[in-house]
Amino acid sequence: MIHNYVAYAPKNIEKNIGRVYNQFMELVAEDDWVCFIDHDAMMTTSEWYKMLEEAVETIHRKNLPIGLLTAVTNRIGNNEQIVFDKNSPEAQNHDMYFHRKIGRERMITYGLSARVAKRLISGIVMLTSKKAWKRCGGFKEGFMGVDNDYDIKVRKCGYDTCIMDGLYVYHWYRADGLPIQGSGYPDDTNLAPIT
Repeated sequence: MIHNYVAYAPKNIEKNIGRVYNQFMELVAEDDWVCFIDHDAMMTTSEWYKMLEEAVETIHRKNLPIGLLTAVTNRIGNNEQIVFDKNSPEAQNHDMYFHRKIGRERMITYGLSARVAKRLISGIVMLTSKKAWKRCGGFKEGFMGVDNDYDIKVRKCGYDTCIMDGLYVYHWYRADGLPIQGSGYPDDTNLAPIT
C-alpha cells in the first residue's frame, strides 16, 4: 500500500514538518510506503500513482536497496531534479497544458527508469517505506532541511536515493513574480467575482 500525504505543519507547532511526517509514518502498516507531496506540487499525469506502485513492486521483486524515491520538476533547489535550465522560458512557463505535455512525454520516454541521486534531493516528492523510515531513525524535527537530513540518513543506512526521470511534477515554487510581491499569489483583481 502506498499512502499519499500532503503534509501541513501549522504555526502553533512552529511549522514542524518533520514531526508531522513522523506522526503520519507511525499510522501506516509495517510493509507500507508513504509518498509525501509538497503542498505546491502538482502531478502532471493521471498515471503517477500507477508509476509509484510499479516502482515499489520492482524494488520488492528485485530486492533493490532503494529507500527514497523522488521526481523531476520544473524548478527546485537540486539541479539533478530540474528538467529545464533555471533561466529558460520553459522554467518560467506556468501553462498547465505545457507541463502536462512534458509530464506525458517524460513518462513515455523514461517510464520507471530511476537513477541514483548524486546530491541531496529536494523533497518536492518523497516516496519512502516504513521499514526504511524506522531503520534510519525517522525525520528530524523542524522545517528547513528535513528532506536533506532524511536523505543523508537513508544513505547512511545503506539505501539508495533515486530520482525517477519519468515522473514529472509541476512545482509552483516561487512562481509569484506577478504583481502582489511575496504573497505567492498572482494579482486576481481583474477576475470576475464568483457568483
